[in-house]
Parts: sequence; C-alpha cells; structure tokens
Amino acid sequence: MDASLISADVQKQNPSNPEDWAGRDTDPATAPRAAREYLDTLDDEAFGAATTVKPKFTAHADPASQRTAARKGPAFFAYSTHHQIDTDHSIIMDVDASRSNKTAEVGAMRKMIDRT
Repeated sequence: MDASLISADVQKQNPSNPEDWAGRDTDPATAPRAAREYLDTLDDEAFGAATTVKPKFTAHADPASQRTAARKGPAFFAYSTHHQIDTDHSIIMDVDASRSNKTAEVGAMRKMIDRT
C-alpha cells in the first residue's frame, strides 16, 4: 500500500470555519441530487466520518478536501490517493482516494483489501 497527496483545486487563501457557513441552514432533503450525493460522501469512512475531529478550516468549494502541511511548506487542501500494488508482479491491484489524514487512509486501505 502506498499513498500520495493530490492537491485539491480550491482557493487556499480563503478557508473558514465550517460552523460559520450560512449554507448549514439548508435542508439536505430539498437539495439537488448532486448535492445530496456529495453530502453522502462526507459521511463515508474515507472522508468526513473517518475521524470525530472536526477540521479547523474547510474549503468552501470542496469541503471533503483536507488542509495539510505534509510537504513541510505552506498548508494546502489535498486528498490522498492510495495504491495497492502487487510488487511480485508489478501490478496495481486497486486505487482509492480519501481525505489526507491517517485515520481516513486506514479506512481506504481496509476498503481496498476487502475489494481484492
């Protein structure tokens, strides 16, 4: 198993506390189908449900991304992409994505093991 960071396409200079969003008052039941599917993704164990710790900053354009400073530079929003590799045969067996935190990465790896 291996993970790599993929930068999210969001404005990193304008993060905010998700508790301050006016959109929190919107009823998900009346939201468009695409919005409901996106909200369901946030409940997935590889994304929002991976940890009970709430992020301090969230990107408005992509709340599923995670703010990280893993590259020892300025913090940015990213995802982790995971690869399950058969090193004996040099074959990528499965690929999955998650938020960039260790708990979510473990959930993504477990999901890949179950699938293969």
